[in-house]
Amino acid sequence: MNSLRILILSLFSLGISSITLAVEWDEAGALAVLASDTQMKARACQALAVVGGPESVLSLAALLGNQELASYARTALEVIDDPSAGKALRAALPNLNGRLLSGVITSLGVRGDEAAVPAIQQLAVNADTGVAKSALAALARIGTEEAISTIVESLNKGPSALRISAAHAALAAAEELATNGNDELVEHLLKSIQSAVIPDYIKIAASTLTER
Repeated sequence: MNSLRILILSLFSLGISSITLAVEWDEAGALAVLASDTQMKARACQALAVVGGPESVLSLAALLGNQELASYARTALEVIDDPSAGKALRAALPNLNGRLLSGVITSLGVRGDEAAVPAIQQLAVNADTGVAKSALAALARIGTEEAISTIVESLNKGPSALRISAAHAALAAAEELATNGNDELVEHLLKSIQSAVIPDYIKIAASTLTER
């Protein structure tokens, strides 16, 4: 988590030269901005991605349904190294839809939130294709056996509109699992890709991964 915060700080320093987050902002100051009526709430969320902790979670979670600020709030919640941040993201799932729901699903994937797997599994069959695709990608990032089982099921038995997304999720999961030495799950994923009704280029990519 700390290395990710350093990366975020570096990106902000390149793209938003007027903000020196680590120096000019502290957690209390950023939270005060979120509680105010100023136009600097996005910058406050950016600051909390660097200086925020458990005390920031409730204020950030309150913004997850805000069309303008949700992505900024999620960025901070993704990197706050406390279980309360994951809990807040999970709690938001039933209350959102569309792009906002997809964003929270993605953030749970970034956190590798295993506790979110059952809820994300249900969203992998959501009528909103964008939400379902985000769910499959998040399950791939989490990479537990339970998460993988949903990807494989979608790949082999899911709606045709999701087959390619499921295949990409399977490839991503296989590549990550291969780096961790989980050969059994990798083999299962690659076999599932080869037997699925999907474009040949994806199967070729899976073959390339097998040969590594």
